[in-house]
Amino acid sequence: MSLPLQDIIEWDVLNWSQLVPAWTPIIDSLDRNSKILAIGERNGGLSTWLALEGFNVICTDRTGPEPHAAALHRKHGVAHKIQYDKLDIVDCNWQPCQFDLIIAKSVIGGLKADPANRSTRTFQVQQQAVNNIHNLLKPGGYFLSAENMEGSLLLKQIRRIKNKDKGWRHFSWREMPALFKPFAEVKTKAFGVLPTLFSSPVVNRVVFGMNKYFLQILPSATKYISFTIARK
Repeated sequence: MSLPLQDIIEWDVLNWSQLVPAWTPIIDSLDRNSKILAIGERNGGLSTWLALEGFNVICTDRTGPEPHAAALHRKHGVAHKIQYDKLDIVDCNWQPCQFDLIIAKSVIGGLKADPANRSTRTFQVQQQAVNNIHNLLKPGGYFLSAENMEGSLLLKQIRRIKNKDKGWRHFSWREMPALFKPFAEVKTKAFGVLPTLFSSPVVNRVVFGMNKYFLQILPSATKYISFTIARK
């Protein structure tokens, strides 16, 4: 099956779509009757993927997914497999131990205790959210997480120049063990030294090829995307 990656990933597609090969072995191992939760699904991308794979999915965001999410699911013929709900994963009182899989892309680094107060976007708050995710999973359940990392010195400088470092808390690689400490098994892959956000598809493909080469020769600290598989 050819996946609609632009609709699933949305931005920086060549780099972030590497979550598909990273996570597919886990997705393929699950019974199609598994209970699935997608968090931070404002536009419904990951829930589209999982529904196309045959799962029923609860698609959530803090104030509920945008109307675009439902439109996207209708576009791909999977609306009947999607349920919508509101979920603040930082302040979560949902029943524990109910999900076989929880999935999130570029979510944890943006979380705050107070959505209106940027200063409450702290590691402790984000760690609380991951603890809540752990609590929602059944024993043996999986959390699949793709997150924005600090990346290289060059990327950090670009973010500062473009004022892209104000609305997010980019994780350092040394923080990852503490973030996923509640889980029994954790495997994380790094990817992406340079974003594939150029206007030219040809340039993006060249940069993507460079990233695949850099993956072999540069340390994880230079990569700005983490793909994590965490098992309870």
